[in-house]
Amino acid sequence: MNSKYKPLVAALMVIVIFGGSLTVCFWPSDTSKEEVFSVTGEVTGLSSYNQPALDIKAETLLEHKITPGALFQIETENETFNDAILLNNYLGIFMFDIFVNIESDGYISIGCVGKLITADVGSSVTITHTGTSQRYGKVPHYNEGSTNNRADYPSDEVFGNFYEVTGGNLKDGILYRSFSPLYSPDKQARSTYVNELAEEAGIQFEIALSYNDASVKKAVDSLEGYCITLCKEGKYVAPGMGYLYFQEKEKTALVLQSILDNDGAYLVHCNVGRDRTGFIILLLQALCGCTADEMKECEAKAFCNLYHIDMGTEEFRTVVDCTYGRNMYLIANYDEIPDIFVIDWNNIDVTTVDTFTAAYDYCTDYLGFSDSDIDSLIGKLCN
Repeated sequence: MNSKYKPLVAALMVIVIFGGSLTVCFWPSDTSKEEVFSVTGEVTGLSSYNQPALDIKAETLLEHKITPGALFQIETENETFNDAILLNNYLGIFMFDIFVNIESDGYISIGCVGKLITADVGSSVTITHTGTSQRYGKVPHYNEGSTNNRADYPSDEVFGNFYEVTGGNLKDGILYRSFSPLYSPDKQARSTYVNELAEEAGIQFEIALSYNDASVKKAVDSLEGYCITLCKEGKYVAPGMGYLYFQEKEKTALVLQSILDNDGAYLVHCNVGRDRTGFIILLLQALCGCTADEMKECEAKAFCNLYHIDMGTEEFRTVVDCTYGRNMYLIANYDEIPDIFVIDWNNIDVTTVDTFTAAYDYCTDYLGFSDSDIDSLIGKLCN
């Protein structure tokens, strides 16, 4: 073929005549193969979640029309993580979800809520777009619609995320959970309401999961309120439990021992009364013979209070799957706690778990309590 005709081949069309009709066919172009988006950056330090922050600007992703809910593969110099969800300001994330987050400074970070992703400053990280999360659209986006204004909530209890834990063999008025009462009211108006509700409920001992003795002292030195007074009187435990709560055996054991050593009613809280609080409460409920439905409702109620979620909705069911399901799985399978990345969280099943036996074994075999200790603990909480 003469070379001057070669450019025409790329745009070749074939004219075929069928029964007097004219059909024009074009050779398909190669645009069907979409380019996979991938970008490599360096670790610059730690993000607001104490996870690796990168020098990759979020606009790099947005320019390619990649928006929150997208899935990425993360490759550090030592490990590869799949199904990381792109988030904006951590909205829509659950414990043990791997994420690529758009930080407030316009750069991105990587991480996992519940386990640290380690990557040294200066090391390279590659993120590759792999698809779209099917769950993201069903997730309540944390803090979206949540305000610090009492008028936006139907009751003091809902605003303070304050409620009694009930079900099973639990005594009436023995166990409560809430938002933290140890914040300055200038920063968190909820704390004032929690203090008032705690006094009405007759709380005698405070379990401040996310606090340590130093942070409790700081609150005591500058604030007033019923729960502040409890702390002044030494009627509290502050284990300093972090986001890796499920791996903090000694701190969980300290909480249970504090219940053994002190009389209730007990108030359990962390910062907002959601993740760490939910895990401890779930463990206690299981020991006290609560049904799965009772535990699910208690677990999800914190999210309903904080984020205006209605019971029974798709968002509610997503919360149950990603909180009750994951926490109960770890209680029942504590041998898998050392590395949560090997667990396929999309395919766990806790419907057949004997929750009482699982919690009892967790406390004795994993935490190291004696049978008599746990029986005494149950006796303090149950009829």
